[in-house]
Amino acid sequence: MFGKPASAVHIGTAEMPVDISLKQLEIFQAVVVAGSITKASRRIGLSQPSISQQMAKLESMLGAQLIVRNRTGLVNLTPAGEYWFKCSDELLRRIDNMVLEHQQRFADTAIALRIGITPTMRGRFIAAAARIAQQEPGFVKFELVYGLSSAELVEKLRLHQINCAIVNSDTIDEDRSSFAVADLFTDHLAWVVPASVSTLEIRAALSGGLQGDALPMPLRNYVAVDSSLALKAQTEDWYRHSLPSANSSFLAMTYPAAVDIVAEGLATCHCPISMLPNLADAQREKLQFFPVDIARRVVIAMPKHLLTLPAYANIFHAITEFCQTEYRDEMQIEHLHEMPKAS
Repeated sequence: MFGKPASAVHIGTAEMPVDISLKQLEIFQAVVVAGSITKASRRIGLSQPSISQQMAKLESMLGAQLIVRNRTGLVNLTPAGEYWFKCSDELLRRIDNMVLEHQQRFADTAIALRIGITPTMRGRFIAAAARIAQQEPGFVKFELVYGLSSAELVEKLRLHQINCAIVNSDTIDEDRSSFAVADLFTDHLAWVVPASVSTLEIRAALSGGLQGDALPMPLRNYVAVDSSLALKAQTEDWYRHSLPSANSSFLAMTYPAAVDIVAEGLATCHCPISMLPNLADAQREKLQFFPVDIARRVVIAMPKHLLTLPAYANIFHAITEFCQTEYRDEMQIEHLHEMPKAS
């Protein structure tokens, strides 16, 4: 909603009018959702001093403190803040609905899909989603927005910065009353190993028969992923128990970056098998994929009010069908090797 005219909501009495702008409510909501003024500044493109100034004006007009910042900069809501966060959320959603109703009644419906994905869902998925959106009558724009994690994408949904997202199921659970959500697939992790490492070497490493300097170089190292990624803890636990001699010598912000390092023969890593349809054949030939007993459910989420428009509903259902059929088939275990059993 940022960028709309700074309309005002007039409340209070004639003796003490209170003029609250929609921009102030949007900024307040952004600070609460992001958890800090610093993070909100990055999300909405306003400087921290501007956000602090608008928050001070809002609190001054209301005569009440809305947020309390701790030593680390994180914010907590006061009782008044809890009340006004609920009010602002309801008001901003109502305005979204009013704009949608206006478009349905009085304006030409222009379809603009702003879809958020993590880097894992690149290539094959992006092309299919763009094609699905472009086929709808009234299509004007397909905008792709990356987020490093599903939690970041859900935050963008809450702030109305995107209108569709592909995310881990557990990150959207608290918001299911506001969003239409459909299951797409179960995304298992795979252990990715350079093709140059033999099955015998992998089996010996997993059994503890090879350790330390006796291990082939790629098995001595693994690529740790950024702490914002949901399955990082499970990955670290797997390496501690299955390959304790390996060191986290590399750190990558995304799973595709981790796989790039493995393709150079430097280490191993974990990645979701939803990446498999997006890898080039030349890169896949350099890698081996072994199933790991770690998984997440992936869903598509869209604000419920958008599904009252047939075009957005068609896009939502078409992307769901594509992921449940074609994309899921390309993620099948036939692309994976059987994990060598420790002898």
